[in-house]
Amino acid sequence: MRILPALCVFAVALLLCAGLTKRHAVSWNDGSRLATVDALASDHTFAIDGSPYGAATGDKIRVRGRTFSDKPPLLALMGAGVGAALQPLGLGLRAKPAVAIYLVTLLTVGVWFALGCTYAFAFQRKLGFDERRSVAVAAATGLATLVLPYATVLANHVPAGAAGLAGFYHLTFERDRARGLLLGGLFLSLAYAFDPAAVVFVVLAIVMLAGLPPARLLLFGLGLLPIVIAQLAYNVDITGSPLPPIFNPAVWNDRSLPEYQPLSTPVVGFYSPAQYLKFVFDLLLGNKGLFVFTPLAAVCVYGLVVMWKQGTQRRRLALAIAATWLTLFLLIVFFQNDEGSRNFGERRYVDVFFVACTSLGVAFGAVRGALAATAVRLAVGASLLIAGLGAIAPFGGLAGQGGFAYASAEFVRIALRNRSQAIEDVLGISLVLVLVLWLMRGAVIGPIAPRGASTSP
Repeated sequence: MRILPALCVFAVALLLCAGLTKRHAVSWNDGSRLATVDALASDHTFAIDGSPYGAATGDKIRVRGRTFSDKPPLLALMGAGVGAALQPLGLGLRAKPAVAIYLVTLLTVGVWFALGCTYAFAFQRKLGFDERRSVAVAAATGLATLVLPYATVLANHVPAGAAGLAGFYHLTFERDRARGLLLGGLFLSLAYAFDPAAVVFVVLAIVMLAGLPPARLLLFGLGLLPIVIAQLAYNVDITGSPLPPIFNPAVWNDRSLPEYQPLSTPVVGFYSPAQYLKFVFDLLLGNKGLFVFTPLAAVCVYGLVVMWKQGTQRRRLALAIAATWLTLFLLIVFFQNDEGSRNFGERRYVDVFFVACTSLGVAFGAVRGALAATAVRLAVGASLLIAGLGAIAPFGGLAGQGGFAYASAEFVRIALRNRSQAIEDVLGISLVLVLVLWLMRGAVIGPIAPRGASTSP
């Protein structure tokens, strides 16, 4: 694979993020991380009691008289590095909040977004697809899924998903090399450190590592364990338990924070069969529906079916992707279903979208006939427009309010406040739509078997 096209994908993806990244905290979620970034950069502590950003978020815990973000620390640590570099320039979070928030988000989440798109491109090239189709898959992955809205704010799902794809790449194409196993373990551990829900990548690792001798599994473990151990040690140090704070009831019982409301329902609850069916419906076709907010997901599923039919090696990839995706879905249904969350769509799907979209190259090549090709392009176009709407307001609205409703309302408010900004937004998303559909022209409809030299499994 030539390096220059991959560098171009990275640069274009980062440039796109540069145009969309938020300049203010849009929710408790990113505000909680900004509080930790500020505390680390200014006060050299994880405790956010002295940070002005800590007062504005409810995503925090109280332990032994000190207040901390309830979020994993890795993304905040990376942001603190950026924040510390900005301090001598007079651009710290307290001196120039808008500039600092923008740069901290862009140089952490934005960089991971660009890296994820680059790995998406590289994955398709390794599968043997030409550059046009590989670019189309990278574009669809980053722009036509919920990856796009959550690449604009300081949230952990995009870094977790991009790291998961990087680990998948190395375990797919370099599992016979020590470097590949070490990098595979390292990236999957980073995914977990960004977001505990990324523990689902254990399923992917089991499928991809099956059959390897113990010595090679040890290499994977050497790459995986240091970050995982560090994350567990942080949990123990802060809360006294290796569990992530969200699963540790002890840290949610301190009522000394007057503005904070304890969890109204248990994180792990038990419901009737009818309620579980409702959860499933909502997460697939309802208010948080996978196929409602990302119609492209149906094309990903089609690609997995085609890969399954292609034989043993491709079947391993399809199994790894499908099993990981399904595991995350079941975890949300049974352990973390939050109908009242104020998110655009189900943001936890972002953890697996980078990996799920690796089936798109195969799906695009398997399309036959003008009608089917049109259906695929419509799915891509609709998903891109929906993701563009989500980028306006990734978080917001009332508890349980549909993402389409509050994001549309936010766009109307922008238009009333600043008509030129609204026009720029419409023109920008229209231009991106045209460019992606132009890429799709040459990428959709082609041979099922990839052309050219390939190291594909």
